[in-house]
Amino acid sequence: MNLFKTIIFLFALALLIACATVVAPSGGPEDKLPPRVSAIYPSPNATNLPTELLVRIEFDEWIQSTLPRNAVTISPPLEKKLRFEVSGDVLEITSKGDLDSNTTYTLTLGNALKDLRGNSISPPFQLSFSTGKHIDSLFLIGRILLTPEMLKNKHLPSVALYPLGSQERNRRNYLQKYKDSTQTEVDSVPALTKEIPLFFTQTDSTGYFKAVGLSPGKYRVLAFVDANGNRKLEPSDELAGIYGDILLDSLFKDSLWLPLANIDDSPVTLDSVKALGNTMIRPVFNRSVVSESLLGCRLFTATKNLLDSLTLVLGTSSEPVFALSKTLEEDSTYLFSCEKGNDSLGRSLDSLRNEVEFVWKAFPADTFPPAISAISPKQGTKFVFPEDSIHLTFDKVVIGDSLAQELIAVVRKDTLSVIVTRLDAANFFVKTESPLPYDAKVSLMQRYLDSTLALPDSLGVRDTIVEEKYRSLTSFEMVPKLRLASLQGKISNANSKVKVRLRSAETGKEYESICSAEGSFEFKKLIDGKYLLDYFQSNESGYIDAGNIKPLRFAKPWRSLADTLILQPGNNELKDLPALLQIN
Repeated sequence: MNLFKTIIFLFALALLIACATVVAPSGGPEDKLPPRVSAIYPSPNATNLPTELLVRIEFDEWIQSTLPRNAVTISPPLEKKLRFEVSGDVLEITSKGDLDSNTTYTLTLGNALKDLRGNSISPPFQLSFSTGKHIDSLFLIGRILLTPEMLKNKHLPSVALYPLGSQERNRRNYLQKYKDSTQTEVDSVPALTKEIPLFFTQTDSTGYFKAVGLSPGKYRVLAFVDANGNRKLEPSDELAGIYGDILLDSLFKDSLWLPLANIDDSPVTLDSVKALGNTMIRPVFNRSVVSESLLGCRLFTATKNLLDSLTLVLGTSSEPVFALSKTLEEDSTYLFSCEKGNDSLGRSLDSLRNEVEFVWKAFPADTFPPAISAISPKQGTKFVFPEDSIHLTFDKVVIGDSLAQELIAVVRKDTLSVIVTRLDAANFFVKTESPLPYDAKVSLMQRYLDSTLALPDSLGVRDTIVEEKYRSLTSFEMVPKLRLASLQGKISNANSKVKVRLRSAETGKEYESICSAEGSFEFKKLIDGKYLLDYFQSNESGYIDAGNIKPLRFAKPWRSLADTLILQPGNNELKDLPALLQIN
């Protein structure tokens, strides 16, 4: 009987262990190290493997049991999905689809594979093997532009190679399903938004990539942020860049440098109008527009009689706001339209979808005086330069010019009067009569009247006491003089179409400089410290050009420094920066 109870106990214990939820152990120092591969089957560059896929990978720690589909990819792709099975620190990868014979495959583990603490594998791990005697050994290296948002969200770009040419594309089994029903052969050029690539890999957290196990041939090279993990380019939702076509062989030694941007080729459209109180409206577009590009914006009655030629309120470069000079009637229908406009990539406002009707609803409680809705520099900002102005944005139209009498600046306990310059109906610049000093703490104060009731007198009467008080709008620190820095440099083949960008690792602030006709550039108002530097040939609107799908256009040149740039106090100089390729 005791033996029977012991067996039941051991069985129940085993069942509890098997059903337990796997969580990271508590206590001890926080684990910030990525999982690392400690053993693998098959061995790297193994040949003559069977066509049944079986890969086992052991890590130095347990990994998360649920893997997103973009955690593991295989190139060339299989006709059937990959299947994952995780057991503690072991990952087994199989598929119902067979491997092609005499073919080199590369398996890639991307940053969606994580340990129990959420640490991603880094850099991506790649394993090449072959089902034949020969294994392809060509490789492609390069760097892709990363944005702060990619790093924050841990959505690193992927690099994709699509085969070119009828012969090469028709011998790839996975491409047959993308063939048009009226065609007998696969198209000689890739349908970039429909098919998955032949080779697919991911960058590391610096944007660097290395695609291995490649076969000789002609390829179209793209990079995009595969947010949903389907390995298909979706321009409306994913940043992308089209490098162009390459002929890959044993003599190919180029490194690819590719910027990413929104390459959605659909036009800008006006979708709706939002009221901001009773004195301002905000048009809503399908994507961010350059506010200053909006021309001929007007307000009409429902019968299309011109009511108001609208004035743009500055200071909201991607969210335009217009001030109303007329009082609109409750529950009346109005038509808002703009003749011209574009986004940062130069895509124009669709002339057929540039107007929208809306019904006006007044704000009954909109009787309060204008209030400050945004201020720059923000509270706690550091490294403000003496030439900088304080920028105030109000939530409604400001009438009159009494603002200067309400504001004072406090610098080292001294009060200074200010000069206020109106930019438009709701935006103002504020400066002191003389530039603010270095190494100082500054507060902008607003004067207001505060009313209180005095204690009742002998007759019970309470007088109203009005006191002048001040409230702080913002406080910031001026740049220390000992940290002032500047930067000069030259790019050998650059011209006035080339822009240089700096982003401070300390503050996140970005700076831009346009090269001279000889390729020289200069930054004056900097502080010492670490910076990221890149440069690119801009498009007609002055922005990065990552290419286009329809019509097909390849990206304009882009490049970045391989390492963080460290600026010392004083003048800094960069000589002989690497040239941009294919500049025109």
